[in-house]
Amino acid sequence: MKITELKIAPKRTWDTVSESNPLVCTVKLASETATVETALHDDQVHQVLLLVQSIVAEAAHRNVAEFVSQVTSIEAPKEIEA
Repeated sequence: MKITELKIAPKRTWDTVSESNPLVCTVKLASETATVETALHDDQVHQVLLLVQSIVAEAAHRNVAEFVSQVTSIEAPKEIEA
């Protein structure tokens, strides 16, 4: 079984997140014979957000550091002599 989709979004996507429009986390699992989609309980949504937040922050930091490293390693073009 594998996770094929993890979606975190407001219950009504066209409206802002609020007490009446909470974030909903749905997980879609698939195996060779079946696909199951379920919504997580509010407490579990908070746990998933905390986990995803740190994973995304670490990945973003790593990607920016790699980008900066590549950019700074490129030599500036030499000026053309007249």
